[in-house]
Amino acid sequence: MFDRRVLGELLEPLYASVLDFSALDTFNQRLAEATDSHITGVLIHDVAAGRAGISCIHGVDIALMDALLPDLDLNDDPMMQRVTPQLGTGKVLDSEDFLPRAEFQRSDFYNAYYRRLGIVQQVASVGLFDGANSVTLSLCHDDQKRKYGEAELGLLRALTPHWINAYAMLRRMHGLERQVETLEQALAFSPVAMFVLGEDLRIVRGNAAGEALLQGGLLRREAGMLAAKGAPGLELHGLLQRALRGASRLPGEDVERLVLRDAGEHPALALTAHRLVEWSPREQGALLVFVREVRRAPPSLKSALQALFNLTEAEARLAMSLYRTADAAMAARECGITPGTAHGRLKMIYDKTGERGQASLVRLVAAVAGTCGG
Repeated sequence: MFDRRVLGELLEPLYASVLDFSALDTFNQRLAEATDSHITGVLIHDVAAGRAGISCIHGVDIALMDALLPDLDLNDDPMMQRVTPQLGTGKVLDSEDFLPRAEFQRSDFYNAYYRRLGIVQQVASVGLFDGANSVTLSLCHDDQKRKYGEAELGLLRALTPHWINAYAMLRRMHGLERQVETLEQALAFSPVAMFVLGEDLRIVRGNAAGEALLQGGLLRREAGMLAAKGAPGLELHGLLQRALRGASRLPGEDVERLVLRDAGEHPALALTAHRLVEWSPREQGALLVFVREVRRAPPSLKSALQALFNLTEAEARLAMSLYRTADAAMAARECGITPGTAHGRLKMIYDKTGERGQASLVRLVAAVAGTCGG
């Protein structure tokens, strides 16, 4: 059985890679250490053409990979010949299940490629297969006497729904980045309300969605700063100050989330603040603040949660309600269950999703919702 603490240590850089692709290097290194793998990485396979490419890899000389891959036709790989018909998003594939090791190592393709990289066994989690291309998270070891066991395969299976989710978000972000060159342009393209704040917490700039929220009353601009009415204003100021210092109240320096409520005490806005790295000497700003209106989830979200995490209909409904209300008690009432039942059901959801707390679960559901249709 895999160690769930290790899963938590892996999820942090995996989800961080959505905003900072270089975090995948940390993720690959931790995954290699956790599974005692000499190579870990994200590989792209053009199935029809039989070509492979590297997105991000750990443990092997990139120059060697770049030299090997252009001359290879994966359609000649006896392993890929058997694996390709089984490709599907969410599948975990083990080379040992498709071709006996001894037979595989007698092949010409093994000697031309796998032996030169020291690969004895490879397992892969398919983050995307669209019928023409696959993107896999792969682990390889180089020990002839060893075989990956339940500790490694169980960890990879637990990672798979998160890997699918993170890759879907990466694709969305990449699609946006291809259209823009500066953060200012990104603000204009994004439908999500965003603000860039300076070290003094003054608003450097925001996008149209953000400006619209400033007209709505809950958020406001006071002396040039992002602010809110009354007590929530103090909470918002504290959140922004902690984000500037990198002093999150949550374990593991997780990202804090603040929920602002309307006059009827209903959750209305959810905010997160992220310390900016220097992306360009021409740009200014210390914090990037995302503001999401708390609203009803997309219709396809429930089925996505059930498919990705094997949640029951009742569990998916509770997770969606928590996402919508940002309050466990209100979510329980909305689902027509007692707080005790909701608590027990949330424990099952945590086990299945790998999350450990309401805030992290809501962020996960929000991320999945972002990949769902309207």
